[in-house]
Amino acid sequence: MSGKLKLPKKTIVGLKVFCTTCKVKNPNCKHYDKHRYRMHIHIPNTKRGERSKVLKALTYDEALDEALAFSKEIIANNYEVTKPVTEGNNYSLADAIMKYYQYLGGIHQHAHKRKNVSSDYQKECYRYCKFFADVVKKGKDITRTLAADTSQNEVAAFYIWAEERYNPKTFNKAMAVVKAFFDFLIDVEKVKMENPFEVYVTKRVEKKNPRSLTVNEFQKILEAVDSADPIQQLNGRGEKKNMYRPYLKNAFRLFLLTGGRREEVVSLKWNQILITMDGIKFFQYPNLKVVRQKRAKNIQSETAPRYVPINSDLFTLLNEMGYEALKNSDSYVLFPERVVNHKTLMNNISKAFTHYRVAAGVDKEVSLSDLRKTHISWVHAVLNKDTRVLSSHTSNAVLQDNYIDRTVLSAIEKCALEVKIFGT
Repeated sequence: MSGKLKLPKKTIVGLKVFCTTCKVKNPNCKHYDKHRYRMHIHIPNTKRGERSKVLKALTYDEALDEALAFSKEIIANNYEVTKPVTEGNNYSLADAIMKYYQYLGGIHQHAHKRKNVSSDYQKECYRYCKFFADVVKKGKDITRTLAADTSQNEVAAFYIWAEERYNPKTFNKAMAVVKAFFDFLIDVEKVKMENPFEVYVTKRVEKKNPRSLTVNEFQKILEAVDSADPIQQLNGRGEKKNMYRPYLKNAFRLFLLTGGRREEVVSLKWNQILITMDGIKFFQYPNLKVVRQKRAKNIQSETAPRYVPINSDLFTLLNEMGYEALKNSDSYVLFPERVVNHKTLMNNISKAFTHYRVAAGVDKEVSLSDLRKTHISWVHAVLNKDTRVLSSHTSNAVLQDNYIDRTVLSAIEKCALEVKIFGT
């Protein structure tokens, strides 16, 4: 969990923010990852007697629901606390989901079982598991119901719930996430149970044909950057945004001519340009996607870099962007004077590309990512099966004794000398 928990000015009596490290309510400390909502209920006819519970909810609205349910339960039980089922590894569904959330964040009592995924993926998994818990909660108390007692009726109820809300791709993801949650209980926590999500029918996802642009379509988009209205209306709310940025044309060309992924292109630096003994220039930079995947799977092995041959088209662009003055420098190739982070820059370029594509009258539903597909299509026309060596779709590209593998070097040289995007 990240971020500071807050309470609105008007909330129910007894609901507080509690620090599980400092053991105080309404904390002033900065242990934000240890802050939780806690509900306090005064016992009538006592001076300081109370019942309290650290809540599992991570948002105020959810905490409010959980606090009200706890208050109702305490009053019904004459202010006596009934312990939830958490003995051994027979976790309640609520506790099991929290255990999984912590596990994905790298927290586990056994060091060899610790997993560490991205914060976004951790939150996504928690969200789908919580949706499943919400479905179960309609008929059971999830703080007392064992996760191991999940029935096929509850799987079916969640299946129908997801079916009504998601497209096939997202539906399959939701089901797979909850299945992985139960796999965690079985394989990591050694809960003796069968996975209730082991068997279900996935939805058929229609495969999209790879989309690429023609030289005329791409040229129209570049021209639109100079001539089209840069103002975009946002979602019919009357808000307006200026989509123009002075670096857009260079950005679009750089995406097309390198065939890189978004994070790769905006991270390119001039000192990542290397030159072979024969004078062939190419970019060498970390394969960020593979590095991230290995980190998520806690794989410690080294990752081979990516290589982008600099053909005549790309070298012309780099010269226009200041190659002679900036080569070997640690400056970014694209928009070196940036004051925004990579993510903001990527989003600005992506949204601007779609805006100017529409403004240019290009009806084809293409996005910024399709420039990579266009690049790979033209590279494939020259390299054929060796395309994968440069596109990083396999692990063919390797470094041995500080020299580039001959297979990779051959592909770099051929691509730099022979590939022309749009074949001109």
